[in-house]
Amino acid sequence: MGAAQDMGRRSLVSRISWRFGEMLHRWGAALSPAWDRCLPARAVRALRGSAWLRGSAVGRTLLSLKRGDLLLLAFGCYLPIDYLLREVIAQQTLAAYWDEGFLIACVVLVLLWKMSPKQEVGSDVTPMDGFLLFFLGLGVLLVGVVSPIMSVAVSGYRAVFQYMLWFFVVVRVVRTRHAVRLLYTVLVLLGAALALHGIYQFAVGTPIPRSWVSVYEMGVRTRVFSIVGSPNIMGCLMVMLAPLAAGLAYVVKKTGQKLLCWAAVGAMCLACVFTFSRGAWVGLAAAVLLFSLLRDRRLLLVAGGVGVAALFSPQVMGRITFLFTSDFVNNNETAGRAARWATGIDLLMRNDPVFGFGLGRFGGAVAMQNKTVENIRYFYMDNYYLKTLVEMGYVGLGGYLLLLAGLLWNGLRALFRVKPHNEYYSLACGLMSSLVGVLVHCYFENIFEVPYMNAYFWGMSALLMVIGFKLNAARGVPMKKAH
Repeated sequence: MGAAQDMGRRSLVSRISWRFGEMLHRWGAALSPAWDRCLPARAVRALRGSAWLRGSAVGRTLLSLKRGDLLLLAFGCYLPIDYLLREVIAQQTLAAYWDEGFLIACVVLVLLWKMSPKQEVGSDVTPMDGFLLFFLGLGVLLVGVVSPIMSVAVSGYRAVFQYMLWFFVVVRVVRTRHAVRLLYTVLVLLGAALALHGIYQFAVGTPIPRSWVSVYEMGVRTRVFSIVGSPNIMGCLMVMLAPLAAGLAYVVKKTGQKLLCWAAVGAMCLACVFTFSRGAWVGLAAAVLLFSLLRDRRLLLVAGGVGVAALFSPQVMGRITFLFTSDFVNNNETAGRAARWATGIDLLMRNDPVFGFGLGRFGGAVAMQNKTVENIRYFYMDNYYLKTLVEMGYVGLGGYLLLLAGLLWNGLRALFRVKPHNEYYSLACGLMSSLVGVLVHCYFENIFEVPYMNAYFWGMSALLMVIGFKLNAARGVPMKKAH
């Protein structure tokens, strides 16, 4: 057992986790003989040993997968699966509930693995577990305090808190070097595929709604969105995944692989530019700056040169210079972000600034779907922190900022713990830069109103905690190579 784990056992959360793990292990040991004799277990063993499965390429691939690999692959493909169900198959009932079913199935699998007699008893607690549990509990408190319509409050709670649970799942599934690299690589491949599709959309001039571009910016002929449906969310995905590709570029050994990683970085940055999302540009700049300072300061010169070159594009320059025109000021104050933010603050102050207007009641997707209050103009707040303030008050926003402060602080701790091990330090730098870039973009958009963005963010946060704390890389303890 590593020193970090010994230290973790002294915390209340870790002691509770340890006792719960021991209980599951005892149950598993008691039920193991019955499980070995039951029909499902015998069927699984027969299938794994069948000549038919071992004789096919697909079967051998499935048999070669380690425990949790399929789960991690499915989590990495969260967005494509969601798109397939909603837009291709167009099965609305399945599309509406698949993610809840997926999360529940993953939780059940984790509990079953914990019950296995072959599983070592221990605690999977990280320094972030306490922060998350505190915020989850705070949300329950706020639902009890401000919930004029309980069903709306519960839906609002689910929209904010449900996807944070992926942190606990990913922490407990990613247990080896192999698992870290698998999920990390899947996310990079996803980002590269989306970026190439976005670049293609820009090249062919995919038509977009007129509302995506101001009448004063008609030089912007299109804004890319790939399968996401929103250029702002597409831009944030590029902000999220481009630093991962950069981190992977410092890890792979072969020259061809390094070139592919840097090509993926370039494609994602270019796709982010083509979204013409100014908020995403700011988030990308923050992510690039942090990654360069943490990993390779020479990248500052490259990034600066690319940024200057981008300014020579009339479309890019037009989007930037429009910010300094009287037309932008007028639009912003009458129907833009400034007007929306002022409306939200006014609503908060006229009701309950301490505990908020109520979860699910204003500024986000749940409020837009329900519209429970008359004489209020509903809209997306386009600032996730302000949306949190309006719905949850000073108490909720304070709890959320404490959660993010804990994430950033423990992210930095993870970086310095793993720094002597160059490979995992590079991956951690990519993750940390990604998270910071997304948090910056949240000032301009309701990023976490999109389920897969929320799930990816907390899954990547879990991956950073695993690298820095769970695998004990910084303490010189060899990391497992397989389950």
